[in-house]
Amino acid sequence: MDERTFGRRFGGKVAIVTGASTDPGIGTAAARRLAREGASVVINARTEDRLRATERALVAEGLAVVACPGDAGEGDVPTRLVETALDRFGRLDLLVNAVGGASYIGSALEMGRSELLGTLALNTWPAVALVQAALAGGLADAGGAVVNISSGSPKKTTPSMAAYAAGKSALDALTRTLAHELGSRGVRVNAVCPGLTRTEVTRPIWQDDDGRGAGNHQLLGRITEPEDVAAAVAFLLSDEAASITGVLLDVDAGNHVADGTWSPFSPSSIGAPGGTPALPDRGTTGPPSP
Repeated sequence: MDERTFGRRFGGKVAIVTGASTDPGIGTAAARRLAREGASVVINARTEDRLRATERALVAEGLAVVACPGDAGEGDVPTRLVETALDRFGRLDLLVNAVGGASYIGSALEMGRSELLGTLALNTWPAVALVQAALAGGLADAGGAVVNISSGSPKKTTPSMAAYAAGKSALDALTRTLAHELGSRGVRVNAVCPGLTRTEVTRPIWQDDDGRGAGNHQLLGRITEPEDVAAAVAFLLSDEAASITGVLLDVDAGNHVADGTWSPFSPSSIGAPGGTPALPDRGTTGPPSP
């Protein structure tokens, strides 16, 4: 991305981006994009060493980025994120909620109550908690904007991703409802729904052939890059989207309009010869879409 193409749309703005500890990763790409366009950014993830490495890399680019580690869905972490933004940069304007993941991959017929509820909580509560803390910290004072990272999974019926799809469906409903509730306060709330994206979490899918095999299943013949998602996030947060709220924007190389129901997480793909290897359990490091 060359910021000369888009200008510095976020000069003087302050953002919080959660789930920003891996590279390649959606949260890290979003933080980099916002900072390159002039924003001061507080980045967050629960794994401190990886988060600090991301902070060092972004600061080395000359970007105004500060790390605040912790689990965004636990305890006082959302409040600490807001306090860090206010203490270091003096205000808060933008939120990117990129925490999420498939903490359970398997059939709905085999999952337990804790696995379902845990996945639902992972993909919803960190976003809600941060919005609550941000509003208390003045997000709506001059109008603000929120983007949640959802997924294309709710549009599919992949049996092994039932819990994840349910979690992202809940996040989609929360996105629209928060947009309704906060619109009168000048705060816009939208979501980006990535398809299969080249991230650290999905590395087993694309590392052997640079994503060509999986890309062949996409309408545009390629898998989505984190920078593609970051570009959509930046647009929805910018004043160019001043009249857009409650939108779920698909960024998936056309997968949501393609024929068929191919998924890299289908039983015929996972672990099959020439198919998709099983993914590790990576918790909050990012969404393994779709």
